[in-house]
Amino acid sequence: MARSVRKRRMVDTWKTKKWYNVLAPKMFEEVKIGETIVSSPEDLIGRTIEVSMKDIAGDFTRQHIKLKFQIVDVRGENAHTIFRGQRLSREYLRSQIRRKNTKVEGIVDVITKDSHKIRVKVIALGYGRAQTSQEKRIRALLMDMVKAFAQEKTLGGFVRDSVNGKIPSEIYRSANKVYPLKRVEIRKIKYISAVKHAVNEELATVEA
Repeated sequence: MARSVRKRRMVDTWKTKKWYNVLAPKMFEEVKIGETIVSSPEDLIGRTIEVSMKDIAGDFTRQHIKLKFQIVDVRGENAHTIFRGQRLSREYLRSQIRRKNTKVEGIVDVITKDSHKIRVKVIALGYGRAQTSQEKRIRALLMDMVKAFAQEKTLGGFVRDSVNGKIPSEIYRSANKVYPLKRVEIRKIKYISAVKHAVNEELATVEA
């Protein structure tokens, strides 16, 4: 008897739940990236989800690029998200990094054109061993160019141009003149905060 009551309660609880579509931020055209089921839409607020660029763009060659989004609003059956971070998978990085070859990394906090503060980690991989002076020049160039790109782009524009390879390609062309490089990658982007009066283009609101 007790078992049938528990089973009935489980069925009743399931019936009260509803499916919601999880959408990518506006910077990725709000494509559907998943579904989730909850009893109340309020239960979705604050949840984070990690997907790959393969899930967003259907591009298998970019499945190593991971994006972290946070659900901040639910409208009807759609859960809307904002950008919270980007990273390259560990497996991909291990496949690219070779012993005895040059690896130069830079970490810099920047403020985008629309006043969002992010921390960017960029990595340059070269052939053979560069001189210490060359590595210093490359590191300075990496950070200077990331700052310059951030100042002229919105948060959405910076993230899009990072994951589609535009920013890494521009940096590569300049850094490759200092020392022969294999590639340049935006290794990680961490969203830190919105500076006062920053425009949140994801939800068309103004954050104080």
